[in-house]
Amino acid sequence: MEIIFKLDEIDMAAKRFVRYSSGCKLFTFTGDIGAGKTTFINAVCKEIGVTKGVTSPTYSLIHEYETDDKKIIYHMDFYRLTSLEEAIDAGVEECILSGEFCIIEWPSKIADILHGKIVKSEISILNQSQRKLVVQLP
Repeated sequence: MEIIFKLDEIDMAAKRFVRYSSGCKLFTFTGDIGAGKTTFINAVCKEIGVTKGVTSPTYSLIHEYETDDKKIIYHMDFYRLTSLEEAIDAGVEECILSGEFCIIEWPSKIADILHGKIVKSEISILNQSQRKLVVQLP
């Protein structure tokens, strides 16, 4: 699936993404720095019921959010990851194997421990106000 959206249409794009990937729990996001991965993930989390602000876990590696109906979402960002061991020490494998929602930015850095049915998403910049999201279901 491909979604082209303007930045002010991000909530609509997140709604389409959530409907399209319904039933899936493991998501990866790739794209250039500044493409809007975290911004889109914020809109996705809002769509599935997270009421507290979503921020980038670039320095902490993992943030945990809770939805209105008490579902857990793990948001991981491995941009600054220095080694696979660092990810393992942070508990990444436990999050992935938990059965909870896992949303991962920069997944190539943990490819050796990334298992299961993965919804792969890539965000690219079309112009200053428009993005393209390509989604591949498992």
